[in-house]
Amino acid sequence: MKQIIKKQGIFLSIMIIFLIIGDLQIPYYLTNPDALKTVYSSIPAWYPAYVLLGLASNIAIIIGMWRMKKWSAYLLITYFASKFLVDLAYVLPEKQMMVFATTVLGGIFWFWAVRHKWNSFN
Repeated sequence: MKQIIKKQGIFLSIMIIFLIIGDLQIPYYLTNPDALKTVYSSIPAWYPAYVLLGLASNIAIIIGMWRMKKWSAYLLITYFASKFLVDLAYVLPEKQMMVFATTVLGGIFWFWAVRHKWNSFN
C-alpha cells in the first residue's frame, strides 16, 4: 500500500479518496429529489440518468487515477466541463456562486494533483 501511495503521491491519493466520498452521496440525492431542490431551480427529467452517468465516469476516473492512466485525466476534464454547464443552466441564482466556487476549486485541486504526477501517467 505504501508503494502505491508513493506512486500517486499523498495529494493525488487524497483527491481520489474525496471523489469516492463525494460519490457516496449520489444514491441519497437520487432517492431524495427534495434535497436537490435546495440547490437546483428545476430538475430536468434526464437529470437522474446524467447523475448515474456521472457516477459511472467517476468510478472510471477513480480506477484510472489509481492506475495512473492519462485517459482518466481527460475523462475528469470532460466531467468537470459537463458539471459546469449543467450547474450553469439549473442551479438557483442565489446558490450559483458557492456551487461554481466549489467546482472551480475542485478543478484547481485536481489539476494541481495531476500536473505534479503527469510524468508518471501512461
